[in-house]
Amino acid sequence: GQAGIKDFLLPSVSVTGSTGDSGQSDLTHGTAMVETILRSLSQAASDPAGSPVRILPVDIYGGSASTTTFEVVRGLYAAAEHGPAVVNLSLGSSGDSPLLRETVESLAKQGVLVVAAAGNEPVTNPTYPAAYPATLAVTAGDRSGQVAAYANRGTFVDLVAPGTSIVHFDAQTYLGTGTSYATAYITGAAAGLFTAAEGKNAAEVEAALRERYGARTPGP
Repeated sequence: GQAGIKDFLLPSVSVTGSTGDSGQSDLTHGTAMVETILRSLSQAASDPAGSPVRILPVDIYGGSASTTTFEVVRGLYAAAEHGPAVVNLSLGSSGDSPLLRETVESLAKQGVLVVAAAGNEPVTNPTYPAAYPATLAVTAGDRSGQVAAYANRGTFVDLVAPGTSIVHFDAQTYLGTGTSYATAYITGAAAGLFTAAEGKNAAEVEAALRERYGARTPGP
């Protein structure tokens, strides 16, 4: 429920100068991602209520339907100031940006796991920032664990996770589908791994995620 979510949320940071409509009456993408992260975390943690995991929402949209690479970079810098273990990027575009590439590489070098969505088109074209080597690119799987019919299956894809999430908001239940949800699922799983074993670093968490959710590249 919403009260449960609030227990995990840190005060939101906005880099756009606009916070959008704070009295939100509709389910937003961000809220759906938070609930998906927490559901995944609850599966990974034996006692999610006592979990030290906290989510820092960083607004890079300001109420708009789209944003710029520059705002994504500003959001990453804002997140980095809080010392995150994992950064969730349930977003993407076909545009390659040297600045965005350098920013995710810098975060990775600092030991931050950057998880990004592969995209909701059944193509192999790269989606950024997911296609950068410094990120973990997540595509959506179907019930059998195969890449979902609608999802990107490029060689840059690292992980396959459930692409469907049940989200509760304002006494309603929604069914969300897409690689954004798969990415949020992996972020929650990563958060559980970081907190389950003291001292686990990003490389160890990544190895555990690859072992469990790693994309199988089909043979010739």
